[in-house]
Amino acid sequence: MGFRRYLWVAVGLCASLFSADAQSKIHLQKSSSKSLPVTTHSRQARKLFEKGMTELERWHQNDALADWRAATRADQNFALAHLYVAYATDNPDEESKELTRAMQLARRTSEGEQLLIRWLSGVRHGDYVPAIAAMNDLLSLYPDDKRVDFIIGRWLLIENRYEQAQLLLERAVTADPDDAAAINLLGYAYAGRSNFEKAFAMMERYVALQPDEPNPHDSYGEILRMAGRYDAALVQYRASVKLDPEFGSTLGVADTLALMGREQEARDEYERALLFVTSYSQRVGIETQMAMTYVRENKPKLADHVLRGAARHAHQNGLGRAEAEAHRVMAMYEPEPVAALRDLEDAEKTLNEHHQLLPADRDDERALILYTRVSRAASDHRELAEKAVQQLQSMADTDRSRVVQHSWHAAQGAILVAEEKYAEAIPHLQEDDQNPLSLQLLWQAYNKTGQTAQADQVQAVLAGCNQVTLEQALVVPHFREVATEKEEHKPQP
Repeated sequence: MGFRRYLWVAVGLCASLFSADAQSKIHLQKSSSKSLPVTTHSRQARKLFEKGMTELERWHQNDALADWRAATRADQNFALAHLYVAYATDNPDEESKELTRAMQLARRTSEGEQLLIRWLSGVRHGDYVPAIAAMNDLLSLYPDDKRVDFIIGRWLLIENRYEQAQLLLERAVTADPDDAAAINLLGYAYAGRSNFEKAFAMMERYVALQPDEPNPHDSYGEILRMAGRYDAALVQYRASVKLDPEFGSTLGVADTLALMGREQEARDEYERALLFVTSYSQRVGIETQMAMTYVRENKPKLADHVLRGAARHAHQNGLGRAEAEAHRVMAMYEPEPVAALRDLEDAEKTLNEHHQLLPADRDDERALILYTRVSRAASDHRELAEKAVQQLQSMADTDRSRVVQHSWHAAQGAILVAEEKYAEAIPHLQEDDQNPLSLQLLWQAYNKTGQTAQADQVQAVLAGCNQVTLEQALVVPHFREVATEKEEHKPQP
């Protein structure tokens, strides 16, 4: 299944225009050929853990989670099993509890297991610098371990660090040309850099290796959709649904129809997808996607109705970040600025309530709320916007989260554009180059400073953005209309 919403996800929006910063580099120096140990005294727990890893690599996430939960019951002191339960669950209470247990047990494990725990728990607690150092040490210690490559490659993709992911995953596939899990991820790394021909080739290999599995078709469908090949994407998604209706590819069908402008059909598919959810987090995520279909149809009241239901479901089930997100999303498309600011106050209030939220989730969502406040207040409530920028800068000074860093740059760029300081805005907006809202401002800033070639490049990126996000729904349709008009008025040879 594609990188949607279920596992510590921070989803990218569009193809990147600019290279990743130096802090995102990974190191592939070779110092060992050992495999990562798995410390447990229970044969049954080890068997369950290995089964869960196999299920994860085939993207049967619910089955993997069930196996790892069973492994912790077979051996309560099994640190990696606790860590992987935290990695796979979308229940905030369970994630926090299992991460804490893994950290408590870490000292009883090997050096490699301690590094893995330090890395994955560190990024969830906002300790990015030591966490990334642990990740690099882990990769250096086990350069030939396929599962280490898989876990690190997957995280790099979630972080939109496509170049680094590609470097790692190409090495993994070179070492084992039949490593289906690495081939899948490498396809996403190529797609993230808009190298779709290579991405399609990886997907063809992936489908050939696992023809009876639903995920190869699901992944192929997502990458085809990223490339704007909607009809072909639907063929692959429906092939996945045929193989396993409960796998989740109905959501891919719905997302693709939404991008095609077939909003009622998309809503029908979202309703079908809701029949197969296994958690309230998944339900709230699908409801949020469904609300976006009404935004595309310019029916904000209906979108509000769906999102308020999603917020209510999130609140009832202790999903604090999802509840805050629902209010923030409403603020993004709300036509009245004052009403939008009230929605943002509701979002912030939710974060300040007693919810089981890990620091990374709380800080990332707070950064997004502050950025949205800036984008809505920059023109008419300058003092409020400037205060939010200052708060974001304070966060960015100490928090290396990609979301926090991008939110600060996006907010700084937005307020500089509002002040007509276009040249100063450009480098900030370039840092948030996968967000259509920032790209729209970057296009404006390039035009205002006479950089028409760069503006045309941004316009092309926006017209080709195919991620199913609210930002895409708010910005991209206009740029596609402009691109179509340009094509129609182009002189015929």
